[in-house]
Amino acid sequence: MKKGVILTALGGIFWGLSGTIGQFLFQNYHLNTTWLTTMRMLGAGIILLIICFIKDRKKSIAIWKHQSDVIQLICFSICGLMFCQYSYMTAIYHSNSSTAAILQYLNPVFIMLYTCLVCKRLPYKKEIICILLAFSGTFILATHGNIHEMNITPLGLFWGVMAGLSASLYSLLPRNLMNRWGSLIPIGYAMLIGGIVLGIIGKVWTIQVSLDFIGIIGVLGIIVIGTALGFSLYLLGVHYIGAMRASLIGALEPVSATFFMCVWLHSSFTVFDLIGFILILSTIFILSYKKEA
Repeated sequence: MKKGVILTALGGIFWGLSGTIGQFLFQNYHLNTTWLTTMRMLGAGIILLIICFIKDRKKSIAIWKHQSDVIQLICFSICGLMFCQYSYMTAIYHSNSSTAAILQYLNPVFIMLYTCLVCKRLPYKKEIICILLAFSGTFILATHGNIHEMNITPLGLFWGVMAGLSASLYSLLPRNLMNRWGSLIPIGYAMLIGGIVLGIIGKVWTIQVSLDFIGIIGVLGIIVIGTALGFSLYLLGVHYIGAMRASLIGALEPVSATFFMCVWLHSSFTVFDLIGFILILSTIFILSYKKEA
């Protein structure tokens, strides 16, 4: 149990660090979000697949022998992971790593609304509370309580909400795949496929990038520490403590993103940000508690 908690916590912390590194690169090197997201996905996909092939080469290849799994994998790669990674990085570009990470945690509310729609039922009392908390938290983050003034840009808010929506798709789409093939194989291939598709759509080979040594280290940090290692540690933690507990501990991502943003980038974090932060993250604990009941 203790080992699983530590592994999951490290995964969440590394995700938060990844977002802050992304903010640093956007601020200091003016990187294109499509380019950075493509490099992140391609690099992490290659690393994760190398790990998969070392662990079980036959299983890593066998996924391509099942047509239904291939279709699901492609859908997950583009509609789930690519959308999730791109919207998150774009939210950081238009706001900051802390706000993007917090808004991404609207995803449990989107999943809950999807469940209500599929099951053709109205939300339960606790679910209604979560919807109100999520909207209140988003409103406070965006306006700091002043309806006449936006604290973040409209694009920052839009892509932050899209990050939450895409994170819910990322959670829902691969369930059957992960039941059959585990987590690393689908995510490794999805990273690679999503990176290739995004790179082609964005024509990344035409994008001019100027990086010095620190910039290169930053990009490698996002790929290796923030993505490949972050996912690997988190999924290993899930193996020990289960998905529900892991999702709660994974909420360290916005906490760590805020910490690194304030300490490293010297960004401000107000009381209103803290209130919005708490309101949105509280939905995770409320919905998870309901699951246990």
